[in-house]
Amino acid sequence: MKRMFFCIVMLFCGPFAAGAQDIPVAPHLPAVQSAQAQNAPITLQFPQEKASVLPGAQNIYLFGKINLPNPTLQINGQKVPLYHNGTFLTFLPVQQGEFSFLMTAQSQGKTYQAVRNIIVPGVPLQHFTGKARFDETEIYPKRPLWVLPGDIVLLSARGTPGAKVKARIHGVKGAKNIELKENVKKPGLYQARFFIRETEKPRLAKVTYFLQDPATKTKAKIHAPQRIKILDKNNYLIPAQVTDPGVKLRQLPVHQGSLFPYYRAFGRVLVGGRENGLYRIHLGNGERAWLEESKLKLISADRSPRNEILELNTYATPQKTNVHFSLTQQVPVSVHEFNNRMEIIFYYTPSFDENFNFDATSTLLERIEWEEPKDGVLKFILYFKPNTPLWGHAYRYQGSTFELDLHHAVQIAPLRKKPLNGARILIDAGHSPKRTPPYDGMVTPSGILEYELNLALAETLKPKLEKAGAEVIMTRSGQNHISLPKRYQKALQENAHIFVSLHYNALPDTINPLAAPRGYSVYYTYPHSFALAESVYKSFNKRVPLPDNGLIANDILFIPRISEMPSILIENAFPILPEQEEFVQDPKGQEILAQAIFQGILDFYKNRPSAH
Repeated sequence: MKRMFFCIVMLFCGPFAAGAQDIPVAPHLPAVQSAQAQNAPITLQFPQEKASVLPGAQNIYLFGKINLPNPTLQINGQKVPLYHNGTFLTFLPVQQGEFSFLMTAQSQGKTYQAVRNIIVPGVPLQHFTGKARFDETEIYPKRPLWVLPGDIVLLSARGTPGAKVKARIHGVKGAKNIELKENVKKPGLYQARFFIRETEKPRLAKVTYFLQDPATKTKAKIHAPQRIKILDKNNYLIPAQVTDPGVKLRQLPVHQGSLFPYYRAFGRVLVGGRENGLYRIHLGNGERAWLEESKLKLISADRSPRNEILELNTYATPQKTNVHFSLTQQVPVSVHEFNNRMEIIFYYTPSFDENFNFDATSTLLERIEWEEPKDGVLKFILYFKPNTPLWGHAYRYQGSTFELDLHHAVQIAPLRKKPLNGARILIDAGHSPKRTPPYDGMVTPSGILEYELNLALAETLKPKLEKAGAEVIMTRSGQNHISLPKRYQKALQENAHIFVSLHYNALPDTINPLAAPRGYSVYYTYPHSFALAESVYKSFNKRVPLPDNGLIANDILFIPRISEMPSILIENAFPILPEQEEFVQDPKGQEILAQAIFQGILDFYKNRPSAH
């Protein structure tokens, strides 16, 4: 039954791909700039021609514009609703391999067509029908895999849909006939989880998959590209050197997302696993994390990390309190900020000499406590004085000394008509000019780029802040290009008090933008940024007539991770939606957004103890 449905789909979609060669490719933003192309009946801004979408995609979204009077639109035979100005956004099925969207518009009795060709990574599923076959590109493990007794191994293979698939891990107890189940959402993908017994001996094990297709009564067999290395549970830790000091660790063996909050890798670490191009790091006290192979170098076994803290000193100035830990070597750390304290954890650190000097003149830091080392993990707790907010923090290694800066609350001098007098506010118009794909930021159905929208909003916001007495620092004021690190450096060089980054939102191409309300959101990372983020968010709740997508704590985005000052990132709207594109282009819409941000910043300063 599955195969019959699949063939019907192919008969329906096949003619579009076959006939697309004789149909013009729909122009996008660069072409629309020319006078001739402005009259193109069909434009498509996303996806770009020959673009590769996310692997495993089953559906993606498309958006563009029909430049015809009273038009209708179909894409691959499906009717697509049009906004009143001709823009559209839709979510349509795709298949692996080269794929084409045929767009057919009708207006005043005439028919117009254009095509968009994309690439969905992977081999089309139809290549595996009619006979038992495996997809050689989708057999796990594809990369070196090191596991410990007691670990769970995810087995995965792709091949003929509707089949029976088993796996064998050679030489491993209980692993002769492991049944894999077909993923109901991804036909042809078979998966199973297998538990490596605690008593399993170290070995290098080959993995073989077997597929039987009941429809054709044929069989197939394939060996995984990589073997599974089962480590010796009594002697498995391998020393390694971090080659990218300060790099963030991950909670899972993935290359995007899943970042471990507050953790940073320095110096030497101990490796006890490997998967998907990442090493598993054993930090001590049961804590484990993952780091990309490219950011580690395995070293000889006689160089295991073992750190001692020799001395702890604090120094206070009116602007900040410095805390210095004198170590024997650099080690990974966790720096976790709370509302009333900061917790610093040093890994591979079994001892502290308790040589401690505390500067009691600090207006922020009340006391420091520490816990007895446990399995090479030593924690320090820095308590703040009651009702004394932390404005920001920064840390670094200077040789073998770990230096932590705790920034005191900034003081301003508000006046009756200038309530922001003395405030130094950095407004960051996100992204930079780039008018050829891939763009720097999102693009709208009409072909407007995000950097243009961000700058327009920043320039609407700037005079409001200045009229209230603030000194405004702009990262972009025209067509200048500026990287994320340089935006950060500008904030430090200009002694900015707060950092507010303006953006507009989009989605990964496989997520349906029509499946849920989309609107504004405010991102922050640290507790010291929460008050600013909450104030702006509440102001949006009162003033912006768009869906509320939340006040979001986030440790992935770069700007909110700026720790020296309250730093937030605002996603003001989703202009990939035609109605929101129209709203953010309208000067009235820009005024609403700018007023919401201004009032949020104003409320933040009014409610902070430092503002009095």
